[in-house]
Amino acid sequence: MLTKILYKMKVTKCALKFFFVVVYAMGIVSLIGCNKDNIEDFQDAYVHIMQNESNIITVNSNRKDIATYYIYYSTPGTNKDLMVNYRIEPGNGLKEGRDYQVITTENPLLFPAGIYQRPIQIRWLERELDETQDNTLSIIIEDVNNNDVAIGLPGPARNQSQFIIKKVNP
Repeated sequence: MLTKILYKMKVTKCALKFFFVVVYAMGIVSLIGCNKDNIEDFQDAYVHIMQNESNIITVNSNRKDIATYYIYYSTPGTNKDLMVNYRIEPGNGLKEGRDYQVITTENPLLFPAGIYQRPIQIRWLERELDETQDNTLSIIIEDVNNNDVAIGLPGPARNQSQFIIKKVNP
């Protein structure tokens, strides 16, 4: 009986060793098999707008403060200034002066050489919303003064070329 138990333990130990060797080998093969030539190089300059890696956020309708949203300039390095034109577009449920107030008056935004983020500030005003309306406020990057700078993240989708703030009742 004891010999049968010892034999089963020996077989189990061998099976575990074999399993770990196979997993290790598969890991090495997968690392070697990576084709680095297929990785896209995003060294191009671009501007984008987001908060916490997202281009859509919500704010409560009872909010009464000033919020800051940033347009970012990503570039490998430059000594040239950049001008970024943007527009702020409310949905049909929001109205400036009643639901929000744009504090930032600078448009286009100037990115002096070495500056990689610029703020757009909005004062949120408290008001109960009609939830059947479009209660969004979009900040849209329209154009830049340098044709070598893309709008939005690299790629055909141009993600983060606009930022959508949805105002909701709490």
